[in-house]
Amino acid sequence: MPTTIRKIGNSRGVILPKHALQALGVAEGGAVEFVYEPGRISIVPARRKVREGWEEDARRIAAAGLTEEEREWLDADLTSETDDAWDAYTEEDMARVETELLASGVVKP
Repeated sequence: MPTTIRKIGNSRGVILPKHALQALGVAEGGAVEFVYEPGRISIVPARRKVREGWEEDARRIAAAGLTEEEREWLDADLTSETDDAWDAYTEEDMARVETELLASGVVKP
């Protein structure tokens, strides 16, 4: 798609169409990087550093507080009433389930 170089302040730039930004997965204000190759410049989404922004996210989440459901999850006993339910299955039950999964294609041999 042809476009022109435009003056933007003391610099020059190219306006990126909305669909180009969507294809890159970048919103207005998002960071991008230029990749220089002979005769070509590519624009790619900027790679975030590992754990970049985690500290700010943790502070924001802490400031918002926990919902009642989240508190229940955190306070819940780590054991389950169903822990022993698997003991009720026989070898035949497990073989039947495996056969059904293989037949359905959910599990590959």
